[in-house]
Amino acid sequence: GKPFSALASAFNEYFRMLIQNSELQTTREVIASKLKSSLGRDAYYLIKIIPSLNDMLGSQKSDDSFCDNDCVDARRRLQYLLFQVVEVLSTSLAAPVTLFLDDLQWADSASIAAVRQLLCSTGSSSKQKQFFFVGCHLEGIIDIDSAHPVRELVCHTELLGVSFTSLKLDSMGEETLNAMVSETLCVLPRLTRTFSNIIYRKTKGNPLFVSQLMLALSKKRLLFPSLSRRRWEWDNEKIMSQKLPDDVAVFFTQSIADLPSDVRISLFHFSCFGAAVEIAFVKTLEIALEMRGLCDNLDIAVDVGLLEKKDDQIRFSHDRIQEAAYNTLPADERCLFHHVCGMAL
Repeated sequence: GKPFSALASAFNEYFRMLIQNSELQTTREVIASKLKSSLGRDAYYLIKIIPSLNDMLGSQKSDDSFCDNDCVDARRRLQYLLFQVVEVLSTSLAAPVTLFLDDLQWADSASIAAVRQLLCSTGSSSKQKQFFFVGCHLEGIIDIDSAHPVRELVCHTELLGVSFTSLKLDSMGEETLNAMVSETLCVLPRLTRTFSNIIYRKTKGNPLFVSQLMLALSKKRLLFPSLSRRRWEWDNEKIMSQKLPDDVAVFFTQSIADLPSDVRISLFHFSCFGAAVEIAFVKTLEIALEMRGLCDNLDIAVDVGLLEKKDDQIRFSHDRIQEAAYNTLPADERCLFHHVCGMAL
């Protein structure tokens, strides 16, 4: 991926939330003042990858004569500047900066290297630790071998004495799944057990598969609210007869295939721009590419649970859904669409 894209996205979202929260105005002003003092003119380089930092600092004007695009140490410079940002944030908020990155198997190597630098710099410092990192990755998507950046991150931090904890999250057992179904439907566990056992056999306890399957069953009226009994009910026999794929990715592919063709095409178009996109950009895309109904079609995808709206963004409910939507067209057609979008925008 694009260098520092994972980290830049996280910090961009953080500064955006900080700007929008009116209750943190005083704190925001203090942080902005410290960042200006700490970063100086070098803030220009961070603003290039973290646009909301520009609003945070008060619309800094770029100086092209100051720009040094050919600097061989550009990556180390950005790592140093990110360290300065973390130090300012942690001292201003009197708490460690907590960074959470999901899907580390896809993270770019520059972001992982920067995280390693942040962990080693703050962890080996005599000062109080300022940086807490939480990362997740999926198994079976790509091989996290010794050469993978994530494995290098673990090895380097361990050698430098930075403590870390590794947790493996398995699929839910039958009892856990029954408790989840019971709580979700607000029905006693003894009443949901037969239903949850069927769900378990269909999904093998995969939490994502479980939630999406229950949504699908609800849409097919196999899981429905009963006004007379004032609780959720279900049809065990019909649910058992449902032919479902064993893999959650195939399930998503089939779910997308069941949508109207214009909605499927809109989902593909949307998937080409990442896991989350600003609503304003979607409207721009609709006009630039003359895609009538793009916004309305994405709203349909929101209604069926494939997308979700949050703040000013539309995002996929899960990266596997984005992957399934992106793969609905052959590779050559995907390349052509990327080219058309680039030219139009």
